[in-house]
Formats: sequence, structure tokens, C-alpha cells
Amino acid sequence: MAAIDVEPQKMETLMRTLKLSGHVGFDSLPDQLVNKSVQNGFVFNILCIGETGLGKSTLMDSLFNTNFESVPSPHNLPTVKLKAHTYELQESSVRLKLTICDTVGYGDQVNKEDSFKAVVDYIDAQFEAYLQEELKIKRALPQYHDSRLHVCLYFICPTGHGLKSIDLVCMKKLDTKVNIIPIIAKADTISKTELQKFKSKIMQELQANSVEIYQFPVDDESVTE
Repeated sequence: MAAIDVEPQKMETLMRTLKLSGHVGFDSLPDQLVNKSVQNGFVFNILCIGETGLGKSTLMDSLFNTNFESVPSPHNLPTVKLKAHTYELQESSVRLKLTICDTVGYGDQVNKEDSFKAVVDYIDAQFEAYLQEELKIKRALPQYHDSRLHVCLYFICPTGHGLKSIDLVCMKKLDTKVNIIPIIAKADTISKTELQKFKSKIMQELQANSVEIYQFPVDDESVTE
């Protein structure tokens, strides 16, 4: 292909002038990422596991300072059902797409052996749905609502006698699939001394049964400060 000579004056007119909207450099990358994330909004998916009446809905209302108007569930359901509700929240300029999944009827049956099965099936189904989206020839991941769970809040009944067998079995089945954070429900109903003993007993039982729970990054400099 022959080369074409372009006059300097024409060259200047052909060149595009870019206006800087701010400082450009690798030290501005964190700010750029934050701005992009704020613009796109955030997605957070929570799974709440616990028996009926332990205050799961109340805690969600308090965490996000919102009344989600959850409908109370009966105590006599024959099976465990998972119900997911998605909410669009906004605080200042930050938008959050929040999905709360509740285990309706969990632990209310006489035979509790298979109570965890519905939970495991639900988590696996979310992984499978995302995998199928990734395997498509024409993927639309930016527009795809990722329903994979970020955290599981496991509500423990404040008996003071340790974990129930259903608690250990369920958490053991889930610890490789989702981040588990055990929560002692209605902790204000027992004294501080009993609460501390109950916490220690729970941690001992979790370690004895090799149940992995989420470890908060206390060694992070930003968290320490």
C-alpha cells in the first residue's frame, strides 16, 4: 500500500483533541473504580436461615433502616420453602439492589432431617443459573441479575444449651457454598454472663465439627483504624 503525504496544517485538523476531566494516573484508579461502582449501583444478596419467630425480619429492618413489610409465617408448614424478595434502596447517591431470601418453615417440622435440603438446592440453583448465563454465546452479564448469595445469616435459638443437631448439619452442608455468619437471635433475653458462655460453647461446637464460618478481616489496617 502506498504512503500518502498529508500537509502539516491538514494533519492538525485531522487530529482529535481530548479534554481531561481530571487527573490521569494510576493513583486515580481507586477513585475511578469507586465512581464507576456508584454509577452502576451495588447488588447484595442475603440468605436468612432460622426457625420461625426468631426475629429475622426485624433484624433486616434494623440493618437497612427500612420497613420491608414482611408477612409473618405460620409455625405449622409441612415443608421448608425459600422466598426471595428484591428491593431497590437508595441512600444519598448510592443505589443498592438488595435481595433477601427467607427460609419459611425451617425447623418447624417434627422430622427435621431434610430441612437443609431445600436450602442447598436453592444455593446450587443460583450457581447453575449464573453458569448457564456464562456459557451462552451472546452473554449479557452486565444486565444479568446475579442471584448468587453473598452471605448467610444463620439465626441460633437462644437456649443457652449449645447448638441443635439441625444447626450443625445445615451449617456443615453450607460452609463450602456461602459465607456463614452465626447470629444468636434475641440475645437480649439472656444475661451477659450466659450470653458469653453461650458464645464460647457455640464456637467450641463449631470447631469440634469442623464447621467453617466467615472470619471478619480484623487484621486489615483500614478496619483496625
